[in-house]
Amino acid sequence: MIVLILAGGSGTRLWPLSRELYPKQFLSVNSKSSLLRSTAELAREHADDLVVATNREHFFYVRDEIGDIVSRDNIILEPCRRNTAPAIALASLFITENYGDRSFLAMPSDHVLSREFFDAVAEAEPLAKEHLVTFGINPWHPATGYGYIKPGEALSPGYRVEKFIEKPSPEKAEQLLKEGCLWNSGIFLLTPSVLMEEFKAHAPGIAGYMHSYKELLSNYDKLPEISIDYAIMERSSRSVVVPYRGEWRDIGNWKSVYEIMPKDAGKNAVKGEALLRETRNCLIYGGYRLIACLGVENLAIVDTKDALLVADKEKAEEVKWIAEELSAKGRSEARLHTTVHKPWGYYTLLEEGERYRVKRLCIYPGRSISLQRHHHRAEHWIVVRGTARVIKEENGKLVEVFVHENESIYMPKSVKHRLENPGKVDLHLIEIQTGEYIEEDDIERFEDEYGRC
Repeated sequence: MIVLILAGGSGTRLWPLSRELYPKQFLSVNSKSSLLRSTAELAREHADDLVVATNREHFFYVRDEIGDIVSRDNIILEPCRRNTAPAIALASLFITENYGDRSFLAMPSDHVLSREFFDAVAEAEPLAKEHLVTFGINPWHPATGYGYIKPGEALSPGYRVEKFIEKPSPEKAEQLLKEGCLWNSGIFLLTPSVLMEEFKAHAPGIAGYMHSYKELLSNYDKLPEISIDYAIMERSSRSVVVPYRGEWRDIGNWKSVYEIMPKDAGKNAVKGEALLRETRNCLIYGGYRLIACLGVENLAIVDTKDALLVADKEKAEEVKWIAEELSAKGRSEARLHTTVHKPWGYYTLLEEGERYRVKRLCIYPGRSISLQRHHHRAEHWIVVRGTARVIKEENGKLVEVFVHENESIYMPKSVKHRLENPGKVDLHLIEIQTGEYIEEDDIERFEDEYGRC
């Protein structure tokens, strides 16, 4: 069996910890490992091979996070976001062309599962030869944040799907539990040939380009933005559901984060330093400064370096609205953290004001920024740790300069330059930018090993 990990989501419901360019699958919510790495490590124990589908903006995060688990050739890069139906269609063609008509498990990168889940997958494999298999979670409360599945005719080991139900009201959720409905896990066991037949029958706008992996990839921007549930599963007569009663959590909002974290005597889940008095049933998620709470209940308090969320914990699903509102207003807090990951390392914004910006740069061993220049800003680099190899244009020629700890170098406007780390430890620098325009788009690249020219 092949496992396909879907790692292209945005995770707006975990704002402000999750951002458009740093979504929730890369977060370490309740362990040392990120959700993505935990998923990949678990899947690797049970799969013949792993495939990851992500988008171009997140490729370097995926590579750095699980490059030791998944080969570069098995990381599929979606040219743009089109939801799960196009992503699974693309991955299905990739699997067919590289592994043959073998069943594959399509699973999100942000769920928490036990190893027993793969026992249910192994039991369901024979069903996947003729059906589209999804897994239903035995509900333990009337959740309104999940879709539901109503089982129909019994099969072995599952049931034909009688009906998919959208996220219900609280009253409807109570009724669905009484009727024996299951939560829709969003995890699928599929066979490429069966899936192709169903795409042809129910999603011709996608199937029309599915003659090859290369053709679908080159026409990806023409595909409808639609989930696999809406495109195929809810329309097909071949959909079946296999119940799973083991551990499962969809880390989809701050309430679900609260549920998986350990609690104190007041049923508070705390990450970071907090001082609490008369505080109950709260999530306090920090780590950058002391958070003090007095006389509050049922709150989600999430603190980052540039944004603070204070919300009723029961309104966790609605946090998505905040991220969307910030995005509509063009606010950087919707898209970026103060720490931004790059192919060569990362930088952290320390301070900015009119005509200046101060960053801390980290360049990994053997990595370098592109050969570039800026027309509106000058840069001053101070090495804090390691040794920098600087390529700088002087009198029309590129010259090499080594800059060591506690040394600095100045880069005037419109001068070609490149910064490299030739050493074996991370290179840390303070970068001071000054000029009339200091935004990130003031960059002209001439050479770039990451394909950004």
